[in-house]
Amino acid sequence: MRSILRLIIGLAGVAIAVAPVAAQEPVAEVRTWSGETLRLSQPSLEVLYTIPVKGEDAPQSSDAAASAAPPMLFGSASALAGALEKKPEPLSGQRQAESVTLQRGAVERRIPLLSVASLVFARRPVVSALPPYLAATHFRYAATAVLLDGTTVEADYVNLGTTILRGTASDVRVEIPWHEIETLRFVR
Repeated sequence: MRSILRLIIGLAGVAIAVAPVAAQEPVAEVRTWSGETLRLSQPSLEVLYTIPVKGEDAPQSSDAAASAAPPMLFGSASALAGALEKKPEPLSGQRQAESVTLQRGAVERRIPLLSVASLVFARRPVVSALPPYLAATHFRYAATAVLLDGTTVEADYVNLGTTILRGTASDVRVEIPWHEIETLRFVR
Protein backbone atom coordinates (compact mmCIF):
# COMPACT_ATOMS: atom_id res chain seq x y z
CA MET A 1 0.00 0.00 0.00
CA ARG A 2 2.85 2.40 0.85
CA SER A 3 4.50 1.67 -2.49
CA ILE A 4 1.34 2.58 -4.36
CA LEU A 5 0.96 5.76 -2.32
CA ARG A 6 4.59 6.75 -3.02
CA LEU A 7 4.10 6.03 -6.72
CA ILE A 8 0.96 8.20 -6.84
CA ILE A 9 2.68 11.05 -4.97
CA GLY A 10 5.73 10.77 -7.26
CA LEU A 11 3.59 10.86 -10.41
CA ALA A 12 1.63 13.81 -9.07
CA GLY A 13 4.89 15.66 -8.38
CA VAL A 14 6.13 14.99 -11.92
CA ALA A 15 2.79 16.09 -13.39
CA ILE A 16 2.85 19.32 -11.37
CA ALA A 17 6.44 20.04 -12.40
CA VAL A 18 5.81 19.37 -16.10
CA ALA A 19 2.43 21.18 -16.35
CA PRO A 20 3.82 24.75 -16.35
CA VAL A 21 6.38 23.87 -19.04
CA ALA A 22 3.73 22.28 -21.25
CA ALA A 23 1.30 25.15 -20.70
CA GLN A 24 3.79 27.89 -21.63
CA GLU A 25 2.88 29.68 -24.79
CA PRO A 26 5.38 31.26 -27.16
CA VAL A 27 6.67 34.72 -26.31
CA ALA A 28 8.24 37.24 -28.68
CA GLU A 29 11.09 39.43 -27.51
CA VAL A 30 11.20 42.52 -29.73
CA ARG A 31 13.61 45.42 -30.05
CA THR A 32 12.56 48.30 -32.30
CA TRP A 33 14.79 50.67 -34.26
CA SER A 34 13.99 53.38 -31.71
CA GLY A 35 15.54 51.19 -28.96
CA GLU A 36 12.32 50.12 -27.26
CA THR A 37 12.31 46.53 -25.95
CA LEU A 38 9.08 44.58 -25.51
CA ARG A 39 8.17 41.06 -24.42
CA LEU A 40 4.92 40.04 -26.11
CA SER A 41 2.76 37.06 -25.21
CA GLN A 42 0.45 35.54 -27.84
CA PRO A 43 2.61 36.89 -30.70
CA SER A 44 1.49 36.64 -34.31
CA LEU A 45 2.60 38.18 -37.58
CA GLU A 46 -0.49 39.37 -39.42
CA VAL A 47 -0.85 40.61 -42.97
CA LEU A 48 -3.31 43.42 -43.61
CA TYR A 49 -4.86 43.62 -47.08
CA THR A 50 -7.44 45.55 -49.09
CA ILE A 51 -9.50 44.20 -51.98
CA PRO A 52 -10.87 46.92 -54.26
CA VAL A 53 -14.52 46.45 -55.12
CA LYS A 54 -15.29 46.42 -58.79
CA GLY A 55 -17.62 49.36 -59.33
CA GLU A 56 -20.36 49.83 -61.80
CA ASP A 57 -17.97 51.99 -63.83
CA ALA A 58 -16.51 48.84 -65.37
CA PRO A 59 -16.77 48.81 -69.17
CA GLN A 60 -19.57 46.70 -70.58
CA SER A 61 -19.51 44.81 -73.83
CA SER A 62 -20.91 46.73 -76.79
CA ASP A 63 -23.82 44.26 -77.22
CA ALA A 64 -24.93 44.64 -73.61
CA ALA A 65 -24.65 48.43 -73.74
CA ALA A 66 -26.70 48.67 -76.94
CA SER A 67 -29.54 46.45 -75.70
CA ALA A 68 -29.79 47.88 -72.15
CA ALA A 69 -32.41 50.55 -71.53
CA PRO A 70 -31.21 53.73 -69.85
CA PRO A 71 -31.84 53.70 -66.08
CA MET A 72 -34.81 55.63 -64.72
CA LEU A 73 -34.00 57.75 -61.67
CA PHE A 74 -36.60 59.24 -59.35
CA GLY A 75 -36.17 61.52 -56.34
CA SER A 76 -34.92 64.94 -55.36
CA ALA A 77 -31.74 66.31 -56.91
CA SER A 78 -29.84 66.17 -53.60
CA ALA A 79 -30.85 62.54 -52.97
CA LEU A 80 -29.85 61.55 -56.49
CA ALA A 81 -26.53 63.41 -56.21
CA GLY A 82 -25.67 61.53 -53.01
CA ALA A 83 -26.58 58.17 -54.56
CA LEU A 84 -24.62 58.83 -57.74
CA GLU A 85 -21.47 60.00 -55.94
CA LYS A 86 -21.39 57.02 -53.57
CA LYS A 87 -18.63 54.57 -54.47
CA PRO A 88 -18.40 51.04 -53.11
CA GLU A 89 -16.12 50.66 -50.10
CA PRO A 90 -13.08 48.41 -50.58
CA LEU A 91 -13.00 45.19 -48.56
CA SER A 92 -10.34 45.07 -45.85
CA GLY A 93 -9.10 42.07 -44.00
CA GLN A 94 -6.23 40.41 -42.23
CA ARG A 95 -4.75 36.95 -42.02
CA GLN A 96 -2.07 35.39 -39.91
CA ALA A 97 1.22 34.92 -41.75
CA GLU A 98 2.46 31.35 -41.79
CA SER A 99 5.84 32.01 -43.37
CA VAL A 100 8.37 34.71 -44.16
CA THR A 101 10.06 35.03 -47.56
CA LEU A 102 13.76 35.89 -47.56
CA GLN A 103 15.63 36.68 -50.77
CA ARG A 104 19.35 36.38 -51.47
CA GLY A 105 20.28 37.24 -55.02
CA ALA A 106 17.73 35.58 -57.28
CA VAL A 107 16.87 32.84 -54.76
CA GLU A 108 13.79 33.21 -52.55
CA ARG A 109 13.29 31.01 -49.50
CA ARG A 110 9.90 30.74 -47.83
CA ILE A 111 10.50 29.79 -44.21
CA PRO A 112 7.65 28.63 -41.95
CA LEU A 113 7.37 30.88 -38.89
CA LEU A 114 7.06 27.84 -36.63
CA SER A 115 10.66 26.95 -37.48
CA VAL A 116 12.07 30.46 -36.86
CA ALA A 117 13.89 31.08 -33.58
CA SER A 118 14.87 34.68 -34.36
CA LEU A 119 14.90 37.33 -37.08
CA VAL A 120 17.41 40.18 -37.14
CA PHE A 121 16.76 42.96 -39.64
CA ALA A 122 19.32 45.34 -41.08
CA ARG A 123 18.43 48.47 -42.99
CA ARG A 124 20.35 50.95 -45.06
CA PRO A 125 19.13 54.23 -46.49
CA VAL A 126 18.60 54.40 -50.23
CA VAL A 127 18.00 57.24 -52.64
CA SER A 128 14.42 57.16 -53.86
CA ALA A 129 12.60 58.81 -56.72
CA LEU A 130 9.54 59.18 -54.49
CA PRO A 131 8.80 62.64 -53.14
CA PRO A 132 9.78 63.22 -49.49
CA TYR A 133 6.19 63.90 -48.42
CA LEU A 134 5.40 60.21 -49.06
CA ALA A 135 8.23 59.06 -46.82
CA ALA A 136 10.95 61.19 -45.30
CA THR A 137 13.43 58.30 -45.40
CA HIS A 138 13.65 55.25 -47.60
CA PHE A 139 15.37 52.02 -46.58
CA ARG A 140 16.31 48.68 -48.10
CA TYR A 141 15.98 45.83 -45.61
CA ALA A 142 18.03 42.67 -45.22
CA ALA A 143 17.50 39.93 -42.64
CA THR A 144 19.19 37.04 -40.90
CA ALA A 145 16.99 34.22 -39.65
CA VAL A 146 18.14 31.63 -37.13
CA LEU A 147 16.01 28.49 -37.29
CA LEU A 148 15.14 26.19 -34.40
CA ASP A 149 17.61 23.59 -35.67
CA GLY A 150 20.44 26.17 -35.53
CA THR A 151 20.59 26.83 -39.28
CA THR A 152 21.24 30.44 -40.26
CA VAL A 153 19.57 31.92 -43.35
CA GLU A 154 20.87 35.25 -44.59
CA ALA A 155 18.93 37.44 -46.97
CA ASP A 156 20.06 40.57 -48.76
CA TYR A 157 16.44 41.64 -49.30
CA VAL A 158 13.21 41.24 -47.37
CA ASN A 159 9.90 43.05 -47.73
CA LEU A 160 7.00 41.92 -45.59
CA GLY A 161 4.64 44.54 -47.03
CA THR A 162 1.81 45.39 -44.65
CA THR A 163 2.74 42.78 -42.05
CA ILE A 164 2.48 43.76 -38.39
CA LEU A 165 3.52 41.97 -35.21
CA ARG A 166 0.65 41.68 -32.74
CA GLY A 167 0.89 40.58 -29.16
CA THR A 168 0.06 41.39 -25.57
CA ALA A 169 2.36 43.19 -23.14
CA SER A 170 1.10 43.88 -19.60
CA ASP A 171 -2.52 43.24 -20.63
CA VAL A 172 -2.25 45.82 -23.44
CA ARG A 173 -2.61 44.83 -27.10
CA VAL A 174 0.49 45.92 -29.05
CA GLU A 175 0.84 46.28 -32.83
CA ILE A 176 4.24 46.96 -34.40
CA PRO A 177 4.74 47.36 -38.17
CA TRP A 178 7.46 44.97 -39.33
CA HIS A 179 9.70 47.76 -40.66
CA GLU A 180 9.97 49.18 -37.11
CA ILE A 181 11.42 45.90 -35.77
CA GLU A 182 15.20 45.53 -35.42
CA THR A 183 15.21 42.10 -33.76
CA LEU A 184 12.51 39.52 -33.14
CA ARG A 185 13.19 36.43 -31.05
CA PHE A 186 10.64 33.72 -30.31
CA VAL A 187 10.92 31.97 -26.95
CA ARG A 188 9.06 28.67 -27.01
